[in-house]
Amino acid sequence: MPPKTATKIKNFFQPDYKLRLTLAVIGLFILLFAAARLALLLCYPSRFEDIDLWVKISSFFSGLRFDLSITAVFLAAPLFFFNIPVKNKYYNAFWLALTGFLFFAFAVYSYADLLYFPEVNRHISDELLHLNNDWGFLINYVLQVRNFVFLLIAASVSALIVVLVLKYYKRHSSFKCPLWKDIVKLLLIAGFAVLFIRGKIDGKAIGIADIYDYAKTPAQASLVGNAPFIAFHILRKGSASLDKNNFPAEKAVENVKALLFKSGEESFDPAYPLMRRPAYAPNLKKINFVIVLFEGWIPDYIDAMSGGKTGATPVFDDIIKNGVLFTNAYSVGARSILGFAGAFASVPLIPDLPVFGYGLELTEFSPLFEAFKKAGYYTFYAQTSLRHSFRMCSLASYLGAEETFGWEDMPMLLDYLEEPFYGYDYEAYMLAADKIKKRGKNNFLAAVFTGTTHEPFAKTQERFYKFTSGSWDDEYRNTLYYADWALGEFLNKAKEDGWFDDTVFVFVSDHSLKEKRDSLYEKFNVPLVFYAPKLLKPAKIDYVASQLDIAPTLYALAGLNYPYTAFGRDLFDASHPEKRAAFVSEGINIGLITKDGAIRHNRDKILSAEAKNDKFDKAKAEETLVSLDKAALTLISSNKWFKNGK
Repeated sequence: MPPKTATKIKNFFQPDYKLRLTLAVIGLFILLFAAARLALLLCYPSRFEDIDLWVKISSFFSGLRFDLSITAVFLAAPLFFFNIPVKNKYYNAFWLALTGFLFFAFAVYSYADLLYFPEVNRHISDELLHLNNDWGFLINYVLQVRNFVFLLIAASVSALIVVLVLKYYKRHSSFKCPLWKDIVKLLLIAGFAVLFIRGKIDGKAIGIADIYDYAKTPAQASLVGNAPFIAFHILRKGSASLDKNNFPAEKAVENVKALLFKSGEESFDPAYPLMRRPAYAPNLKKINFVIVLFEGWIPDYIDAMSGGKTGATPVFDDIIKNGVLFTNAYSVGARSILGFAGAFASVPLIPDLPVFGYGLELTEFSPLFEAFKKAGYYTFYAQTSLRHSFRMCSLASYLGAEETFGWEDMPMLLDYLEEPFYGYDYEAYMLAADKIKKRGKNNFLAAVFTGTTHEPFAKTQERFYKFTSGSWDDEYRNTLYYADWALGEFLNKAKEDGWFDDTVFVFVSDHSLKEKRDSLYEKFNVPLVFYAPKLLKPAKIDYVASQLDIAPTLYALAGLNYPYTAFGRDLFDASHPEKRAAFVSEGINIGLITKDGAIRHNRDKILSAEAKNDKFDKAKAEETLVSLDKAALTLISSNKWFKNGK
């Protein structure tokens, strides 16, 4: 290599003063987040006593991904403009001072979070949505508690800002850098900023739920995440509603217990009033479970439910004929992530609280998969969409799934007419069957979330194009016809591999895909079937059921005696059917569906009512609805929903 070329390369990699200072600023932010994690461990050791030392140490390294992301969000612009070759010391000092101010703001907020942490045993999250214009709350909270420590931190950071600015003034006159090098440097800064903000090369940018790629419990998640990252993503989502539920919290909890607890069940910890143990003695049954969460399956298009004769769902029609069909079953909401939360965690969507994937997972919930894993089950979750889709693989891990799989983990087994938007069901079913076959002797709890029936509908194969009008209805039916066939192949595989007879299949839709009417009964109605021809007698059950009832039903069928918290009750407990109701959410509004009627509410008044018969009592329905809302809002926001280790 010619000497001149070698010299040029050496000079390029020799960082100039601005670049040195840029890296120093980033390093200070990373050290700040590391110090905040260390402070959590030192100040609240009991919160993290169940976490191994190595896991604690690894949390510092795992958290770098989130530290760099939030650092880039706020520093990318100031550092980019700082590195522009402008020969004006006031211009450069302004951008440098701005980074110092941001450091100061992050330090103050992290300190406030440290003080607030023991209130709910997690970072500040949905509380930010409740502040509205009263941001003085956090400032007052910080100033009123341990003022001396706060003033010491503030003074130290202020001194650091002054030192950095003065140091830059001193070096400014001697700084020289070729223009071409400045251009390359700016391009590199912009590229790394985008990469760090996103946290990945493709797919959705990282969010709160991705913390659970590295954390198995909320306590560990508190170490992996950092307060500014969580606050930014909570506020980015925004508040759902400004209306408040003024119903007394204690009365609400008592009403909910009377609604959901069955005979013999009792809450055993006053701090967690909805956490309960099953009413039966431990009696673990050696049966398997498969939960299939259908993407957007609509009762109107299923012949066995609608009375139609289209032939779009022959497999599922036979399942209904030989299974236990809940004819009045309802989803929690109208989005996939809400169906996920309802079916697997028995958690409702509550206005003013974040949803799963956007902060709700900072609260402890009953880990369904973990409970079965403790009982010796092999547990896994698979979805047809990519792993990062709605971050549901991360959320399944949060609920205790031993393994999670997405589209990128599934080899394509069939030749399709086009690449799907949300994966193909057949490949997901075959992957699930393969995992079950190779599990060993363990019983299993498997969950599969389908996606082929998600809009826009992908073209599968010519043999599934049974409906030819080209209308939305026929395009949906064609996709449903394929999805129904894929389900049949899954059941055939279960029989072939020898695990069909001792398995309970739970089939439920995440939501109703096409909302044709405004009636709550029709808008949220979904198929829900428990299918196990060798274990359950065929039946049609007409009382109200919900996705929220699935988890407690699985506990009962399996004979698990672990504590749990659920916003539902055992579906096969036929006592007091008049108490059964489905809680649903429509954005900022909430609703209640009962056998006699349904209401919508905005926490201030009833917005609409549908009476099925003369027995419908709107006042009683309203009290039930606001009680459910208030109890969930109070217990989730205070992290008193569920406690691990009980």
